[in-house]
Order: sequence, then C-alpha cells, then structure tokens
Amino acid sequence: MSSIRLHTAISNLMLYVLGFFLIWEWLRPMEQLTNTGNILVFIIFLILSLAMAYLRFAPILSGLIKLVYIIFILQSLYYETSFLTFSWIGPFMAEMIDNIAILFDTNWPDLTNMFKSLLFFILLWLMSYLIDYWLIKRRRIFTFFLLTMVYITVLDTFTPYNAYAAIIRTTIIGFTAMGMLTFYRMRDKENITGSKFLALKWIAPLLLFVFASAAIAFAAPKADPLWPDPVPFIQTIGDKGGGEGTGTGPHRVGYGVDDSRLGGDFEPDDTVVFQTEVQSPHYWKVETKDSYTGKGWVQSEAAIEMNGQDFQRIEGAGDIPFVAFESGDSVTTEEKESKVQFVEPFDYLLYPLGAKEAIATFDAMMIVETGNERISFDYPVNSYSVKYEEPEYSLDALTNADMEGYLRGNQEFAARYTQLPENLPQRVIDLANEITQDEDNVFAKARAIENYFSANGFVYSQSDVAVPADDEDYVDQFLFETKIGYCDNYSTSMVVMLRALDIPARWVKGFTEGELIQQENNISEYDVTNNNAHSWVEAYFPGTGWVTFEPTQGFSNENTYVNDVRNEADIDTEETDQTQQEEQEQSEAEQTPEEETTASEQSEQFSFTKWWSALKAFAAEKWQWIAGYAALLLVISWLLFWKRHKWLPYYYLWKFKRGKNGTDFEKAYLTLLKLLKLSGWGKQENMTLREYAKYIDHVLDSSDMAVLTAEYEELLYKGKRQDMDWSDLEASWERLIKKTAA
Repeated sequence: MSSIRLHTAISNLMLYVLGFFLIWEWLRPMEQLTNTGNILVFIIFLILSLAMAYLRFAPILSGLIKLVYIIFILQSLYYETSFLTFSWIGPFMAEMIDNIAILFDTNWPDLTNMFKSLLFFILLWLMSYLIDYWLIKRRRIFTFFLLTMVYITVLDTFTPYNAYAAIIRTTIIGFTAMGMLTFYRMRDKENITGSKFLALKWIAPLLLFVFASAAIAFAAPKADPLWPDPVPFIQTIGDKGGGEGTGTGPHRVGYGVDDSRLGGDFEPDDTVVFQTEVQSPHYWKVETKDSYTGKGWVQSEAAIEMNGQDFQRIEGAGDIPFVAFESGDSVTTEEKESKVQFVEPFDYLLYPLGAKEAIATFDAMMIVETGNERISFDYPVNSYSVKYEEPEYSLDALTNADMEGYLRGNQEFAARYTQLPENLPQRVIDLANEITQDEDNVFAKARAIENYFSANGFVYSQSDVAVPADDEDYVDQFLFETKIGYCDNYSTSMVVMLRALDIPARWVKGFTEGELIQQENNISEYDVTNNNAHSWVEAYFPGTGWVTFEPTQGFSNENTYVNDVRNEADIDTEETDQTQQEEQEQSEAEQTPEEETTASEQSEQFSFTKWWSALKAFAAEKWQWIAGYAALLLVISWLLFWKRHKWLPYYYLWKFKRGKNGTDFEKAYLTLLKLLKLSGWGKQENMTLREYAKYIDHVLDSSDMAVLTAEYEELLYKGKRQDMDWSDLEASWERLIKKTAA
C-alpha cells in the first residue's frame, strides 16, 4: 500500500510541475508586452498555490496562507511603511472600497495598479485550482494545452514577442502531460495493480519519443510559409490613406486638410493647440466639405468656383461672411463672445456656428474661402475673439419644413448638398429608409438617423478601423461590415444617409469644446488638444438654416430646441399642470418646520451617496477594530473547520436523539459513514459494506459496526420496516459516534 502511495505521490508531483510550466508560458510575455513588473512575485504565488494543492492542505488553511501572501506583497509593492506597523491598513481598506465602487460602475480604466495586481493574483489562484482539477481529478489537459499554444502563437504573430522557444517548450510539456494522463486513465479504468515499474516502463519511452521528435523538428530544415505574413495586411487595413496623403500607417490625431481617403487608425496626441474663454461651451468649426466620393470628402466644383480668395482687412473688427440661419421667427439667437489663445501654431480661424465677427489683437489680412467656409490669416495670429449668435431652434419650424418645395426652387443648392456617388451601394439607401420609415417629417427623420448609431452594435474606437478597398465604399463598410470607427465614420455615414433621403447635409471639421480647466463669473476656460479634433454634421432646413447634429458615440448635441408645437390638447394640459403646480406650492408653503425636517431626514436616510460616504469614513476611522474582529472571526472559523471531527459527532448525537421513528436509522447510518471518513477511516471503493464493517470494528476494537451494517443492509434490500425499534440500535450507534471524536 505504501509503495502505491509513493508512486502516486511522485506521479502527481510530476503532473503539478508540468502544469506549473504551462501556466508559466502565459506569464513570460507579460513583462515584455505590458508595464507589469515584479513577475517573480506572481511566479512564487503560483508555486505556493500548486504546492499546497499537491500537499492537500485544508482549503481554509490554504486560502488563509494565500491571502496573507497577497496582502503582504501588495503592501510591500504599493505602500512605503513597514508591514508590521499596520499603519497601512487604513489607506489599504479605503483604496479597496474605492476600487470596488469603480468596478461596479464599470469604469475599469480608473482602477488603481494595486487593485489590478489583486485581480491578477485572484486569476492565478483560479488557474492553479483549474490545473489541480484538470490534472488530478479529470486526468485531462488537452484543452488548456491547446489554449496555451494558441495564446503564444497569436502573440508571436501580432506582437513583438518571439515565441520560437516557447512553442518548443509548450509542445514538449503538453505532449508529456497528455501521455502521462493517458496512462493513468487507462490504469484507473482497468484497475491495473502491476509492477511498481509499470509507470516507468510507460513514461520512459514517452519522454524519449517526445524529446526525440522535438529535436528532429528543431534541427530539420523548414519550408517557407505557405501564406504571407498577415501583419502587413492588417496594418494596411489600419493605415489612413488620407491625412497628409501618406497612406502608410496610423496617423497622429489632429486637424488635417486632406480627407480624400478616410479610415485607419489614429495615435492619440494630447498636445494643447489652443485655449479658450467662452460664455457657453460649443464646437469650433474650421471648414465644411460637400462632395462624398465613396472613399472620403473633397470640394465640389461649385465649392471651388466659390473659393475665390476674399481679402478683408481686420482693423479692430472684421465681418465673417457666412450665413448660418435664415431670418424670421424660426430661430431666436443670443449674441455671445468667445476668445481664442493659440498655444501651438495653427493656420486657420476657429469659430462657432453662427459666427458674425472676428476681432484680432493686431491688424492682419483674413483670407476667406467661401466654398468650404474656411478662413486663414496671412500672418500668424496669437489670439482673437469671435462674436456669434447662439441659436434656439423652433421645433414647429423644423417639423413643418417644406423640404420638397425648397429643393425644387433651389436646384443648384440641392445638387450640391444631396450629391451621392453613382456607385453607392443600394443597401445604404435602403437602411436610411428603414430607419426613418415611421417618421412623418424631415426633422424627425434626421433625429432618427442621429440616434441610430447609439445602439445597433456600433463601437467607438480609434484603433482597428479599416480602410475600404478599391471596390468598397467607406460608409457601406462601416454600416454593414465593421461597425467600428471614430467621428469620421459616424458623421460621414449620417451625411450620406440624410442625402439618401433628399435632406441637404454637409460634413463639418473642427474641434470639440475641449477640457474644462476652470469656471468663474460665467466664463469657462478650456484647453483644446489635438485629441479634440472632430467631425460632425450640419443639415439644412428651409426657413431655419443650418442645424448641427452629433451622431458619434460618446458625444452629445448641444442644440437648444423650443417646443412651440402647440394644439388645444397641449393648452388644456398646460392649464391643468399650472393649476396642480399652484396647489402643490400652496401645500408646501403650509408645511410646518417639523414636517420639513422629517422629510429632509427621510431624504438623507435613503441617500445611497451619503450612506456610502459614511461607511467609508467609519471604515477609515475604525479599521483597527474591523481588522481585529475580521481576523478573530477568521481564526475561529478556521479552528472550527479544522476540528470539525471533534464537535460534529456531538451535534449529530443531539440531532438524532430528537427522532425516534424508523426512518432516522438510515440517515443515522449514513451520517456515521461520513464521520468515519472525516476521522480518516473512509471506505475504499473496492470494499463491500460488510468488509468495511469488519475493518472499522478491527480499528476501533468494537463489534457495533457489524450490527449496524447488518441492520442497514436488511433495511436497504428488504425495504423500510415500520416496526424497527431505533432504541435497540441507538446505543451501538452512539458508541461509534463518540469514538470518531476521540
């Protein structure tokens, strides 16, 4: 028996070692490909976990040791104080609470490095458990071996990590483990108990075959790849063909003039381009474009004809000759002013929709390109202010716009702003009609298309964005194939679908409002970086003018709409609401101070934010007591679990003394078997109940087990007897139960 146990222990040790090396292949690339440092502490934790699994530590003890190791390592890496001073516990618990809140808010990028390390320790904890489960209990490892091989080959293909040696190591480890597990499965299935050298006779040729095959494969000449390297192809998909016309690789985000070929990746750039002081946040326009080619945007012939350079002298003030809104009651405006201070050189004037006048700090020549509404200076300008009209749109005018009549009377305008390429796929037009089929006016259709991108599987990303091939359309590829992109994808797609519905629209480029720095006296200051470069949509509505739309995920439309769509039902409703509001105000005025205080207290009572803050403050203040009670509870729980074979028998004695009917005997006998197993005298699989009873009577120097077993077999094979006298067997059962606790 001892020889078999020794061989089993050695074979299990070999399997654990192989499992460790397989997991190690997952850890090796991390130090090279990520900012993860101190890989050694994770390797030690993995060794510790597998060693305790091999030695069959009690789960509570094993978990306690792992937990202490994790806390010790986290404290050593992220806190400067000594571990034994315990002054780090308060900040540690506060950081844990904050990270748990972030985790439930799904704001995962804000997790701290300490908490990320904790999560990685937990992942290794789970992997060590799975290795124990797969290798020792299931005797199978193929799935994990296959996943490991896929993992390292993918990293070798698509990252700088060189997996040449890792593939060889993983192959040797995986096939050795699978060969050993096959032998042990066959041995257990056939119940083979042959020579003690039987395992060696199997494993020795297995190792010889695996290592010889690996050596031959390593030394043999290699054929050239049958398929080309996919990385250059994928990189070309990610290249941006536009920008500065390079078409080679990702481009740094920012404003560029060439948009003839859109798509591809962008590299972020947080360089501040300009700073602003504004009365209310708004987008900053640079230009508009009107001709979609299927690959990007260019200026139409009409725009080129209009772009005769219009020189204007800025002597304190200069008018901006762009008409954004039509005169009338459909748009009410409020005049506001914004200031721009350039941090980096920039060639063009930035202005909001509705800009009327630009005022520079010194005289300069302003070059106006009327066709695309782009303005530049003949000499660099450091700062300027721009006056503009902030609009409030009438919903009544927008929803009742006579688009068909307007386009019939303005055919040149219609041809310019509803232009689409002849080879535009029909399914793009069909999708636009499908999205808006339930809408009865042009404004509702525009809003339906704007909102379409907030769902339906679209993902905002500046990476993994494809460039359409020669036979592909940029919008069609985004809408139906990839659904991954940034503002250019979303805005271009909306303009094209609006035009498919004969709604005039144009593509606008510029910057978002940027990052708020400070706010004082109704003036907000923003930093605008290259990362804030953006594109959006403007659609034209007769009687109103140009209206901004924002289809890109993560961005919002700041337009103000006045709900002046009124009918008799609305008037009646408003009168009723006004009456109810007056009655409510009167009731609130009559409320006593005591009632107000009670309502306020109830509001505070159910405030989750205040409750969470109070909990955090309590944890920070009383962390010593919390830690002490938690440690005490953990120790007591561990002692109770460790010594359960001492107190569980007396619990069952008390439990079964309360029942005197015959059905209790079967439960009592099964409970006795469980307690005997817990005490180290468990039944072997190949033993019958009678053989097991003799074994127990021999070990405990008793004859009670044979008596109880005979009664149990009679009950089991002949059925339950209603006249069984439990008291006749109770004394024998009690004696055995007490001996299990001895």
